[in-house]
Amino acid sequence: MIKSKNISKGKTGELLALKYLKRKGFQILYQNFRFGKFGEIDIICKKDDTLVFVEVKSRGNVEKGTPKESITDFKKQRILKSANFFLIKHPELSDLNLRFDFIGIKVKKNPFKRFEIEHIENVFSFDEF
Repeated sequence: MIKSKNISKGKTGELLALKYLKRKGFQILYQNFRFGKFGEIDIICKKDDTLVFVEVKSRGNVEKGTPKESITDFKKQRILKSANFFLIKHPELSDLNLRFDFIGIKVKKNPFKRFEIEHIENVFSFDEF
């Protein structure tokens, strides 16, 4: 039951992130791009001459940590491996600038403000690892 609730919260968070990115002028290219069992990128989008790999995390209870705190070095490595695989599969996009963004969704209990979106650009880079 709890796992189903977390999946639902995660999908809702991704939908909110997609709407947010579209409003900001991003062109959505892929959702949930998987590199086998090695990793997944939630959203791959493009804006101007930049290809952006976006990690989305939703949290209802920040006592377990903020959404941003969920981006561990292990998670970064999985995203980087997935991004490399994506670029191999899509060489037509390899001339674009690359960026890794994070979108955190804090789900609120307040009926007038149900969620808060935090968008961090360049949360890490290929050069870190």
